[in-house]
Amino acid sequence: MAAVSAAAMAAVLLLGERPALADPGEPAEVEARRLVHVLGYVAMDYGGCVANGAVTSVIEYDEQLALLGEAIHVATRIQPSALESGAGDLAQGIVGVRELVEAKVAADRVAIAARGARDRVASAFRLAEAPLSRPDAKRGAALYQENCATCHGPTGHADTRRAASLVPHPANFHDAIIAEQLAPIGVESAVRFGVSGTAMVPFTFLSARDRWDLAFHVAGLHHPEPGESPRPLDLPDYSMVELAVRSDADLRAELSARGIPAERHAALLAELRRRVAYGGEAASHPLSIARAALDRGRAALREGRLVDAREALSTAQLDGIDVAEASVRTVKEALADDLGDGAFALRAALAAGATTDTLDAGTATLLRDATYAEVALARSGGAPGRLVAQVSSRLALRELAAAALFLAALAAVASSRSRRVVHVASGAALLLALAAWVAAALGHMAGFWRTLTAGATISLALAALAALAGAAALARRRGARQVRSHDPLHGGLSRGRRAAVFAAALLAGFGAAFSALDAALGVSLPVAPPAVAGVLFTLALLAAGAALVTRASRAAARRWASPPAWLACLLCVPLAGRAVAAFQLCGLLPLHRLPLPRFTALGIYPAVETCLVQAALLGLALAGAARGRRAEGAC
Repeated sequence: MAAVSAAAMAAVLLLGERPALADPGEPAEVEARRLVHVLGYVAMDYGGCVANGAVTSVIEYDEQLALLGEAIHVATRIQPSALESGAGDLAQGIVGVRELVEAKVAADRVAIAARGARDRVASAFRLAEAPLSRPDAKRGAALYQENCATCHGPTGHADTRRAASLVPHPANFHDAIIAEQLAPIGVESAVRFGVSGTAMVPFTFLSARDRWDLAFHVAGLHHPEPGESPRPLDLPDYSMVELAVRSDADLRAELSARGIPAERHAALLAELRRRVAYGGEAASHPLSIARAALDRGRAALREGRLVDAREALSTAQLDGIDVAEASVRTVKEALADDLGDGAFALRAALAAGATTDTLDAGTATLLRDATYAEVALARSGGAPGRLVAQVSSRLALRELAAAALFLAALAAVASSRSRRVVHVASGAALLLALAAWVAAALGHMAGFWRTLTAGATISLALAALAALAGAAALARRRGARQVRSHDPLHGGLSRGRRAAVFAAALLAGFGAAFSALDAALGVSLPVAPPAVAGVLFTLALLAAGAALVTRASRAAARRWASPPAWLACLLCVPLAGRAVAAFQLCGLLPLHRLPLPRFTALGIYPAVETCLVQAALLGLALAGAARGRRAEGAC
């Protein structure tokens, strides 16, 4: 029992009584944040008052019941706001936790139920805390000596005169059982909210960065300095946020699951807590990049530096939100959509000259959602491989549609004699896209260049396609056609026009394939086997799509004015929207938002610029089809 009780104390820095819940009348999000903190506290503290079905501390047991009773009232108060997000009955989950406590069940069952209730509240309001930048070891040590050493001791042993006078006694961070349960996120929460009834008060004067510097320092106090030895070869990669949400017990379990012997755990944990957490060795998740960029953009907005804010927002979307889309969809589909829509709306508001308050609120919402998404991914430990591959392939299929539309349009304006040209160009495009994707993955190509590459190739392919269609229309107008076939391209293409078809097919296939592979890459960084499987599946689909489209459109190639032919041209309209959106995302075109829905899979973006380009292309396609029909009628 003593071991479990000591572990519970670690969650809140100090042994203590119940942390205070929010006062009635506070915003629902504030109450929800403290409710999340309280449920986490219950999950850790219950084991200190019940063991083997018997109460070992009546005071602490009554405290648990009272705390959960108040939590139920808080959940009931914020329920209307939770329902707006589609959440279920928050209070019901807490009632279930209270019933388990009343039944005096084992501590692990209460912990699982309390954490489940906590996660439901966090999901309803998308609440999460995570460091925006790497912690500062020196700053964390200085803050500890300034604010914590009096009670917990200069080295964390809680051996000071002040500590001896406190009841309950402050936690000794070198106690093995206490240290095992420490996670930086729990320390940060305790520093932020405090523990009422103890000497642990809320440190409201500390900034978020100060709290995280302090939290990482406390989590590493009982580990020895790893020295100057090189990084161990068997040390797994962890992101900064993953290290923030995991306790030593969590990390030990994961090391064991990887087959690393127990005698290696202590050295690896010291490396993670004392070096990796502070240095560049920690893997950077795309959402970490997005959150850091959004934080910079928010600061730039408040200082009136609009150019810097626009650049930061572009980085957040190109290098963070877009890359992480597949991963976020494994957690929550709506969250991925909201991140994409929020980034688009914020860019449009910035371009439209919205007020600073409006832009700040939009950035705060986007930052909140990105933080929740990253913490949820870190807590989950990653989605199952089958789900990851499924989501990756589904996003790749979205890009495959673009490739199929281009190939259909090219086949429609090319004669049957150029079929082999399209096939060869499509195959070359797949190989080039794969090579470019590998180079981007290994060289960490910036999102700006990835997006610009895809947008530019799509635009060039559209231009080549328009040139071919124009050449066909001009040939028809001049009467250069063969009566027997009514083929505007004389049953075949000249050498120059074959080269144009080849170039258009190559550009179109490259742009679409590269985008498809980039979507598959976003599932996990570094590349994981499920993501590789998604990439291979994508390549197979692209190759099959190229063959099927060119074969199915054989008849359409005979007559430019046939319904399949001009339908293929109409299908290029969404592709034009994707190209314009890519240039807007790179900041090369202005963005003026329209009050319309956004369907990226169909190339529909609610912006004036995309709609104008698509309307022009649509008009040209319809005019070409009408003129072709009139010419045929004249024959």
